[in-house]
Amino acid sequence: MLVKVYGSAVFGVEATTITIEVNVATGIGYHLVGLPDNAVKESSYRITAALQNTGYKFPG
Repeated sequence: MLVKVYGSAVFGVEATTITIEVNVATGIGYHLVGLPDNAVKESSYRITAALQNTGYKFPG
């Protein structure tokens, strides 16, 4: 199932609308795509923490 969430990113004094698309399917793990930046690499830890804090168990 494809889910889209809209948000905004602030660059200086301007805000840009961003779209986050997530495909929810059965299976183990997840893949992050996007810019090869440290923020993208660190978001893996944020995803794991968000899943744990909402009561979901992260698959092994």
